[in-house]
Amino acid sequence: MNHAQRLAHARDVLQRAETASGLSKTEDKQGWQPPPALAPVLPALTPGIVAIAGSTSILLAIAGHASSQGAWIALVGLPLIGWGAAVEHGLDLTRTAHIPHPGARAPDVLTALADGFDIIVAGELGLTMREQRALAQRVRTRGTSILAADWPTASVVLRVETAEPSGYDAGVGHLTAVRYTVSSGPVRTSCIWTSEGLVEAPRILQAVS
Repeated sequence: MNHAQRLAHARDVLQRAETASGLSKTEDKQGWQPPPALAPVLPALTPGIVAIAGSTSILLAIAGHASSQGAWIALVGLPLIGWGAAVEHGLDLTRTAHIPHPGARAPDVLTALADGFDIIVAGELGLTMREQRALAQRVRTRGTSILAADWPTASVVLRVETAEPSGYDAGVGHLTAVRYTVSSGPVRTSCIWTSEGLVEAPRILQAVS
């Protein structure tokens, strides 16, 4: 698929989303609620850019929680994310688009998606600082949020540290939980990813600042 075809595909996805929903995007003036376990570091997901450094799982957990509230989600530049992983993280596939390889036209694709999707989950797209700032202005105007794995100019940055997973030993067994410490500036919280989703870590496991 060449650059023009990728952009046309993005616009087609957008048009079909608008047709299916009967509106251009979901109206939510107060912002989307993140998983409760992340409330100390991310009280609400409002229009703009949020960078999540260190964990694709946390990035998708935030998008999945918004999806459960009715948000339209677009995954862009994340070729290794399959539909199984999307469902595991709570995304409603009837309101989720996946554009794994936007290529050099990534800014055009993101601009098109910002007009019709509530949340865009962006991988490493190689955007210039100028493109990042222009897109940040665009999404704020359109009421869209971008959750990005790599966005140096983001106004909100969450840094994620992953602790040792549990449930298996030396490659044997079944993964049952992964513990994360997530920080935003001086504020930090601990949470655990389980089969039930992202939950707050028991107080005995809370990180000490």
